[in-house]
Amino acid sequence: MYQLTRFTTEYIMAGDPELPTMILYDFARSHKSAIRARVAENPSTPIGILLRLLIDQEAEVRLGLSYNRSLPKMFLKQLANDFDVDVRLGLAENPRMPKCILEMLADDENPYVSHHASTTLAYLKEQPPAENEVAA
Repeated sequence: MYQLTRFTTEYIMAGDPELPTMILYDFARSHKSAIRARVAENPSTPIGILLRLLIDQEAEVRLGLSYNRSLPKMFLKQLANDFDVDVRLGLAENPRMPKCILEMLADDENPYVSHHASTTLAYLKEQPPAENEVAA
C-alpha cells in the first residue's frame, strides 16, 4: 500500500483553496521552498502572506506567485523587475501573463528573457481572443 510522505501531504494541502488561513500561514513559513511556492500559487492565500512570499529568498517561491490568478498586477510588475533572471524568464514564458508585463519583459536587459517574452507575445497574437477578452 502506498503511503504519502509528510512533504507530499503538505505540498498537496498547500495548494488547496479551501485550506484554512492559519495553515497557509504555517506553510508559508516552511523551510521547504516547494511548500512555500505552493502557498504562493494558491488563489486563496491572503494578501499579507503573498507580500511575505514576494520577498522570499528562493526564486522558486517568487515565481510561484506568478501562477496565482488572484495576485494583484502591481505584484507582477515587481516580479518582472526581479533581480533573478529565472523569475523574469518564467514570467516571460507564461502565456497567461498580462500583455503589459510581457511587453516590459520584451525590453529586459537579459537577451533570453527578452526573446522569450517577444516569442510569447507573438504566440498570443496568433491565438483567438479568450471568451472573457474583448477583441481589439
